Amino acid sequence: MQLVNWSEDINFFDLSNEYSIRRADHEEWGLYCSVYYNMRYNGFFREEGFNTPRRNSFWIYKGESRIGGVRMAPNTIYHLFYIPPFNNSYEVLKLLKKMLIHWSDRTKHIRTFEILPDQVNLFTRAGFWPDEFRCRWMQRPTDHFQVIWDSNLTVKCPQIKEDETGAKRFINEDEIAWCDFNSFTGGFEAVRRKKSSLEDFIPKEDPNFTNETLVQASTLIYEKDTGQLIANCRLCLQDNQAAVYSIGVMPTYRGRGLATRMLKRALSVLKDKYPVLRLYVMEGNDAESVYLNLGFIPGVLEIQSMYIPLNQ
Repeated sequence: MQLVNWSEDINFFDLSNEYSIRRADHEEWGLYCSVYYNMRYNGFFREEGFNTPRRNSFWIYKGESRIGGVRMAPNTIYHLFYIPPFNNSYEVLKLLKKMLIHWSDRTKHIRTFEILPDQVNLFTRAGFWPDEFRCRWMQRPTDHFQVIWDSNLTVKCPQIKEDETGAKRFINEDEIAWCDFNSFTGGFEAVRRKKSSLEDFIPKEDPNFTNETLVQASTLIYEKDTGQLIANCRLCLQDNQAAVYSIGVMPTYRGRGLATRMLKRALSVLKDKYPVLRLYVMEGNDAESVYLNLGFIPGVLEIQSMYIPLNQ
């Protein structure tokens, strides 16, 4: 059997003489994914139906029997699930991997991401290598807090402007980049995100994934005497829920409760507008204790990314 090249116009791909994948209606597919992907994970994100309209959602068939689903495209596979009682998951993943290798640009890694505990061994057996970082989502309900700021601090919200092409940027993106550079350089987050230079920290993406409410709940803290930005917390949308995109405090200003107060301010501003605030934290990050002490509940620990090396 000859494998067919990737095309968004093709709705049916044979994996073998027995198995195939077929494009799925995103709403029905999302319902099945929300039930079968991983109940501990889905319970944590119980309001999400995994039904975002995408052309990479497929049903997996054995003959004419639907036995699972997956999202895949050249160089990417994720949200793989199987429908009981089917349990030959390794055989199917090997076939999916073969199709991916045929579809993909082999000068780049083939990746899967946010791999949950029950599938780590499955992807490992199929030849995917894990990245070194394990992360988890955390969340807590929004609530009202009384936040008291020191008299030597000035607290502001970021401001966004839009250019003639529709691209958005923070007005003071250089200040934010400098603050983040000093807050994160050499730490886990910078290594995980492969950021090392000042230019790497310019916030080019998050201004496009926020809204007025989340901007008002974001915080910039300046030292009055010097006018220097010393800490910031920026919020964005994650699956239509409020999430912390980045939170950082420059090293000489840590231990003063600034991160806690920025999060309390965010939770207070968001109260009655968003039910929960989420954030993504890496295992071993010192800030995890701050989040736990504020009542954030951790979700499932996951490997952030696994990949097929270029020589496979």
